[in-house]
Amino acid sequence: MTTNFILIGLYFLLLLAIGWWAGRRESESDFAIASRKVGVLRSTASMFSVIGGVLLVGQATLAFTLGVGAMWFWVGVALGVIILGFAASKIKPVADQYNFLTISEYFKLRWGKLNGIFSAAIIFVGFFALLTAQFIVVGNILEPFLNISYTTVVIVTGLVVLAYLLLGGYKAVIITDTVQALLMLAILVLLASVIPYSNFSQEQLSLFNVDTITILSFVVLGAATILASADIWQRIFSSQSVAVARKATYLTGALFIIFGFIITLVGIAASGAFPDANPDNAFFLGLFELVPEGLLGLSVVLVLAAIMSTVDTESFLLSTIIAKDFIPASKLEKEGLKKIIRTALIGVAILAMIIAIFVSNILIILFGIMSLIATISPAVFGSLFWQLKNKAVLLSMVGGVGTLVVLFMIGQFSPETAVLTFPVALVLLILGQLLFKHDQGGSELASVGGE
Repeated sequence: MTTNFILIGLYFLLLLAIGWWAGRRESESDFAIASRKVGVLRSTASMFSVIGGVLLVGQATLAFTLGVGAMWFWVGVALGVIILGFAASKIKPVADQYNFLTISEYFKLRWGKLNGIFSAAIIFVGFFALLTAQFIVVGNILEPFLNISYTTVVIVTGLVVLAYLLLGGYKAVIITDTVQALLMLAILVLLASVIPYSNFSQEQLSLFNVDTITILSFVVLGAATILASADIWQRIFSSQSVAVARKATYLTGALFIIFGFIITLVGIAASGAFPDANPDNAFFLGLFELVPEGLLGLSVVLVLAAIMSTVDTESFLLSTIIAKDFIPASKLEKEGLKKIIRTALIGVAILAMIIAIFVSNILIILFGIMSLIATISPAVFGSLFWQLKNKAVLLSMVGGVGTLVVLFMIGQFSPETAVLTFPVALVLLILGQLLFKHDQGGSELASVGGE
């Protein structure tokens, strides 16, 4: 146990040192977006690091019950990030020209202020829930293993992330993500290679052991979530060039498949060893009960790397949304972007930690987040090829959010029905395009990025 605490302490010190180093002689542009000079390796690592603890737990849980068929979600995720790679030549020049920090600014420029604010609200709610869920996961996993209180785990994790974010900003996010991504890959491959695998059924090992509707739902939900994933868009904004952004997305797609497959194996191993266990505990059982005792410290570091790399990403993303989408331009100019983001960071992180102490259903939170974010995916995808109408975009988002609310109200929300927000938003977008007249958006971008 002492060794585990030493490993954790050294890991925390490394992250704080990175934050301090990143913040030295740092300009406001470095703090806000790393001066848009992030290369292929760090862009790839940072995109990959958005995985987070919620997806680890969620995928292991799905694999426990569905076997390799749970991989279809990661096929969708990889497809979504690759599509964004193809679209980098449209996204990146626009971001550079208009100094975008958030995807909502893209919505505002294309389809007006109302759509920009509404999309910002959707993204903020979704990613704040994701941030809160990371704290829930780290508390639930490490509390029994380290024998310290859930609240203590949540608070210490949050304060360490907050400290290096305040020191180094987005530049610290990118550098720590790179370190944490390398750790996650190396440790997970090592741990997966020593986990005992037994009692597999032929059905568990088949990619087609789930029905066609489930396959389509997982692929569409995975792709739709990534297409509108504000943290991935922010990585494209901060990349050094279109070529860098494109290469990073392609590499990230491959890493998503590899990582998703390994986590799927962990979930299947847990189901073989503990067939009567609660599927929600699959990740913990696979990496803390089946791993040799001498390697348990690495399991702790893996969990912390996955979760903290997402906590810093989402905390910073939420803070930039507050600064760029919700704060009046006059106040932003007066106070300065760096000061506003730092203030928002403190508020966002503390509020998420407080809420995490009282909420616990991870799988519903995970799919609720993806379902909500998927409501803006049709507009995002459509904007890459067509000029969409302002009212059509608004109708699409409102309809998607309304669908999610109705599913919850009638008690029919589940991982299988979460995808319904996407087709509803898509159909309403098409109807809006056909019905609304004289409402063409996107004229400001006509000369940018091949539009």
